[in-house]
Amino acid sequence: MTHPTLATVAGAAIAAVTALALGAGSAAASMSYECWTYKNGSPHKMTHVTADSNSEAVELAEEKFKRLGIKGLPVKCK
Repeated sequence: MTHPTLATVAGAAIAAVTALALGAGSAAASMSYECWTYKNGSPHKMTHVTADSNSEAVELAEEKFKRLGIKGLPVKCK
């Protein structure tokens, strides 16, 4: 009967934790975005959202602004 060495067990554990931490290979990572509505070409209201892409951030910010009663203004995130 062969027993795995401590190094083998530790290596497998590190690989498993690394895969979980990296999202098991997900291509995008969530980031925090600062998003503004614009009124008459000037910044008007601001919010923060967490998203995987700028386009997702814009969608989330538009939904958030809509819930707050701010509708029909363009939204830009960075």
